[in-house]
Amino acid sequence: MSVAPSTLATMTGDIDAARELLRDSFTRIIEHVEELTEGLTQELSSWRPTPQANSIAWLIWHSARQQDMQLADIAGAEQVWIRDGWRDRFALDLPGNDMGYGHTADEVGKVRAPAELLAGYYRAVHKFSLEYIASVGADELARIVDERWDPPVTASVRLVSIVDDAAQHLGQAAYVRGIAPRN
Repeated sequence: MSVAPSTLATMTGDIDAARELLRDSFTRIIEHVEELTEGLTQELSSWRPTPQANSIAWLIWHSARQQDMQLADIAGAEQVWIRDGWRDRFALDLPGNDMGYGHTADEVGKVRAPAELLAGYYRAVHKFSLEYIASVGADELARIVDERWDPPVTASVRLVSIVDDAAQHLGQAAYVRGIAPRN
C-alpha cells in the first residue's frame, strides 16, 4: 500500500519529510532525462520501433508536457512551456498547448527535437517543480484539485500521478533507446 505525501506528513508530523520525498522523486525523473538525452542523436531521437510506436523525442516531450501542465494547474501558475518560450523554441506542427494525449501516429511523428532542447525544457520544468514543492504545506497537499474522480483527487495524489506517468514514459524511452539500431 502506498502512502500519499500528505498522509506521510500527517503521520510523521513533519512536512519536511513529505517535501524531501517529493524532491527526491522529481529529481530522479530529471536524472533519467539527462541519461536518456546524453549522446542522443536526432536520428535516434526520432526512431520508432514500429510505425505506431512513440519515439524517444515524443516520450520525453510528452513526459515534460504532462508534468508542466498538471503542475501549473495545481500551482495556479502559467506553464513553463508558454511562460519561458519553449513552445516557440520547439516550433512543432501541433496546436500550441498540445501535450500529446491521444496523439495519432502522424502526430507522434511531428515531435522532432534535438536532445539539448528536450533536456533544456525538462530542466526548466524540473526547476518549476522544485519551486512548487518547496512551497507546499500539509494543507496544500491535502487540497482537492479535481472533483471529477471518486474519491476526489488531492494535490498530493496528483503529484504522485505525475511522477508515475513520467516514470512510465521515461522507462519506455529507455527501452526504445535500448532496442534502437546502432550505426
